[in-house]
Amino acid sequence: MFCPKCGAPVNPGARFCNRCGASLSTPESSQSYPDAPARSEDSGSFGWAVLGFFIPIVGLILYLVWRSEKPRSARQAGRGALVSVILNVILIILVAALS
Repeated sequence: MFCPKCGAPVNPGARFCNRCGASLSTPESSQSYPDAPARSEDSGSFGWAVLGFFIPIVGLILYLVWRSEKPRSARQAGRGALVSVILNVILIILVAALS
């Protein structure tokens, strides 16, 4: 066995090098790992559905931006936009039929 710092031969089981004094024991878990990135809260709030309903283009944009990052909120915004578009189409058909 050899010292990792100076390369001098050391006795098996020794904790320090006799030549340079370097520690020969390997530290237990001295490697640090980066913290996991904080995940933003994905509440899937009904407010996103309401926003998507009143401003469908915003709901569509939010759905496209959030679909992988915040799937519940994206789904709510997309549903609101879809319901708004469907109701607007029905309203246009009714107005055209009654005119």
